[in-house]
Amino acid sequence: MRSALVLALLIAAPPARADRLSPADLARKNAGGYFTGLPLFVFTTDIGFGTGARAYYFWNGDRDDARFSTTPYLHRIFLQGFASTRGIQYHWLDYDAPRIASSPYRIRAQLVFGRNISSNYFGHGNAALQPLQFPGSGTFDNFADYTTAQQQVAGGLTYAKYDQFDLIKPLAIASVERLFAGDRVRVLAGLGQSYAWVNDYTGEQVDALDADGNRATATQAPTRVREDCDAGKLVGCEGGHEGWLRLGLSYDTRDFEPDPNRGVFLDVALDAATIALGSEYDYVRVLGAARGYWSPIAEHADVVLAGRAFLELQTAGTPFHSLDALPFTEDFHLGLGGHRTLRGYRQDRFVGRAMAAVTGEVRWTFWRFTLLRQKLALIAVPFVDAGRSFDRPGKLTLSDWRGGYGGALRVSWNLATIITVDYGRSAEDAGFYVNFGHMF
Repeated sequence: MRSALVLALLIAAPPARADRLSPADLARKNAGGYFTGLPLFVFTTDIGFGTGARAYYFWNGDRDDARFSTTPYLHRIFLQGFASTRGIQYHWLDYDAPRIASSPYRIRAQLVFGRNISSNYFGHGNAALQPLQFPGSGTFDNFADYTTAQQQVAGGLTYAKYDQFDLIKPLAIASVERLFAGDRVRVLAGLGQSYAWVNDYTGEQVDALDADGNRATATQAPTRVREDCDAGKLVGCEGGHEGWLRLGLSYDTRDFEPDPNRGVFLDVALDAATIALGSEYDYVRVLGAARGYWSPIAEHADVVLAGRAFLELQTAGTPFHSLDALPFTEDFHLGLGGHRTLRGYRQDRFVGRAMAAVTGEVRWTFWRFTLLRQKLALIAVPFVDAGRSFDRPGKLTLSDWRGGYGGALRVSWNLATIITVDYGRSAEDAGFYVNFGHMF
């Protein structure tokens, strides 16, 4: 699951308007500074047992500050450390300052070190849509059966790591954003630098299962990455340096960024990697997205209908280990599969030069309470997701999309921090996710 590596590649998060919060929500917003955070504990078939912690510090300012009612916070810093039993590391320092020094500018900076020894690669474009299969096998409808069959040893070889590779990617990012039209229109510019080390498992000794189902060690047969690299289907097989310029434009009418009840958020982002910024790759990536939020019965219940749709197009020079990038101007995600895009499928299950997805959620806040002076609320969220990857921009179609569905329980903590537990199912798999923030 590559999400533990480049989740934090976002350039900036646009400041949301909070001036239309209800009087009750404004009263619940903390003045001054406060800390929040939780230990991180995760178990999935992708990462094994993962532990760590993320600590936030928020500075909201004084209530008589004009920015208090129009920003989610004035300064926010968080520090995260995370590691798992299957070799994932993700350490992240992030700073965010909406309306810096009472100006219309927002500044953000990040430092990240990530490694994932189980990064997924199921092919790209239309090839990723094919049924689960490895050389010499039939097709599989169930992901658990598929992975069990891959681990078998035959002739001293195994396909246990057929869909995986080891990726190390440290990165540094900085950006500035300017507000226009009453803070609703935002223009973003930023720079990013990263370096990828790619290790293919072909020929290495890996964990497998013998004929009796016992743990064994065997030589990894050629992986899917190695097959596609040898066939000349992929760019970036040796890893390397990426330096890119980010430009973005967004339009935001949401009432409160961390947990909106109404409004829309429209954004377009462009990444341009070039040798002029020290990059070994030249490519352009464009993403357009629309999100909407509506409270149809606000006078009777706190129910929000939320939806998101997006389309991304990339040029042929994009390295394969960056094809999954979805650079929303507000929050960087990976596609498609996993918690932030297509729940119920594995992370990066569908990746290509073109990707599209739609999501719908019903967010019902059914209980608000205070515990140890912390303002909490519980939110029930049924959802549906759908999306697919394409070979290239000219091959877009409305057929053969993949779907998932499920539900989530989310906790709003002092309004600005959302903790979420999601469970999603798909035709081939299921996923359980514990994380921070709404999906969008």
